Amino acid sequence: MTFRVEITRRAAREIEAQYEWLAERSPVSAERWRDSLLAAVGSLEENPERCPEAPEAEWYGPALRQLLHGKRRYVHRILFEIRGNVVIVLRVRHSAQDLLGPGHL
Repeated sequence: MTFRVEITRRAAREIEAQYEWLAERSPVSAERWRDSLLAAVGSLEENPERCPEAPEAEWYGPALRQLLHGKRRYVHRILFEIRGNVVIVLRVRHSAQDLLGPGHL
């Protein structure tokens, strides 16, 4: 089964903010990062169930999953929910950021 992937405005803003931060330091790296992250998001079209529950699923519910993207200190958490045949990307956060609490999704 193929899923449709939708990115919320909030997640899109987080991607753009991270891209801008990286672009100030290295425009080439920023482009590479964004292309790679969007490819990872696109990979959710096929078998998003392969991704584990996010730690926040403890209070949010078991529908919240995460896809880790990146290496070493540049790992980002792509937080998403599967609703029928649609994958909704809710947040994109650096792994060093605190876990989200109720009201932050």
